[in-house]
Amino acid sequence: MANGDQDMATDELMETEGLKVLAVDDDPIYLHSLTQMLRRCGYEVTAKPSPAEAVREVEKNPDGTDFIMTVVQTRGRGMDGLGLLKRLGKRYPVVLVFSGNETMETRRRGNEGGACYLMEKPLRDAQIHFIWQHVVRWRRNAAAAATANADPRHSQGIHLDDTPRKRGQGVNDPNKGKGGSEGGLQLGTTKKKKVEWTPEMHELFVNAVTQLKTTEARAWIIEPLIK
Repeated sequence: MANGDQDMATDELMETEGLKVLAVDDDPIYLHSLTQMLRRCGYEVTAKPSPAEAVREVEKNPDGTDFIMTVVQTRGRGMDGLGLLKRLGKRYPVVLVFSGNETMETRRRGNEGGACYLMEKPLRDAQIHFIWQHVVRWRRNAAAAATANADPRHSQGIHLDDTPRKRGQGVNDPNKGKGGSEGGLQLGTTKKKKVEWTPEMHELFVNAVTQLKTTEARAWIIEPLIK
């Protein structure tokens, strides 16, 4: 490997250093192997033999985990990898590891359930190393979603593009009241509703003018309109 390639590999490896992963597998041999692979790639590892113990670890030390890596299928009863995703997937990035025996429905549930990344055994060091990229992407998406939900305009159903200023009806708009677009918010003023001149009213008016030949006709047509 050339010196330039070595420097690049070192820089990439630094991206994984300090990231704390909670690794979960009920197969002790595979859990040991996974732990060694993660550590070779620069991750700090806490290993647990079941999803239930992983939940207890997070509850005991919530700041001790940056992401969770768990098998989907477990041999014992109780919570499996999908259950762990449902329980903690909104708080932490969760990487699901498939054995290859799962159905497409199981994979769909993992993907739609918000998994950070889907992987399949056997895993290799190169795959393990680049997990940090998916963790970073998950964090960015979660932060963007949290920011959007915190915006009161979103929570109240009012979007930036729907404001009066955007649609030509701002408070200082010189065209205000001159046929601006409909639906704008009216701020600080209350206007009397205008009467809409309909075709029926126009026809009535024309008929009234035609029939205004006598005082009696005037009283019959105009007085109801005035009332």
